[in-house]
Amino acid sequence: MDDFDMGLLDDTTYKVAVLRQKMLGMFPVFMYRTKQKQGGEEYLADEWNLRKPLKQCSLRVERRGDILFIVFTYKEEGSPPALFAVCKVDLVAESMSHYVKPVGDSSRYFALRVVDEQSGREAIVGLGFREREEAEDFTQCLVNFQNAIARERMDRASEMANQ
Repeated sequence: MDDFDMGLLDDTTYKVAVLRQKMLGMFPVFMYRTKQKQGGEEYLADEWNLRKPLKQCSLRVERRGDILFIVFTYKEEGSPPALFAVCKVDLVAESMSHYVKPVGDSSRYFALRVVDEQSGREAIVGLGFREREEAEDFTQCLVNFQNAIARERMDRASEMANQ
């Protein structure tokens, strides 16, 4: 996958100072409009128009320091890759389920919280995979990130306790 401009998320200091680790790349994935949900209601893929995705994208999951970026790009004929959406996962601020939720009726679909960095507006978009194995790879990638962050926090806490 090509690199692309992530706008405000790509300042030059951050690019140099923080390790970037690509954890997963996949094409194609499918993005869907979701219906507004109240409180703890679960998302259902059957409520989305699965025959007509909003966009077909490439997925890249990238760790930068303690933040996980789930990045969706698309490519129109004759133009460079463009950013469609970014889900920025910060486990210090919220739990993983705040950012990524499996739907209640399929193992291949997820609801993701995306934020427009410039306006601060949030939206929940649907993410779908063609194959169950691809969805499992995505889920395992999220679990690996959570485990790595937890392990690093424990290491830091024990270092501080030993000082």
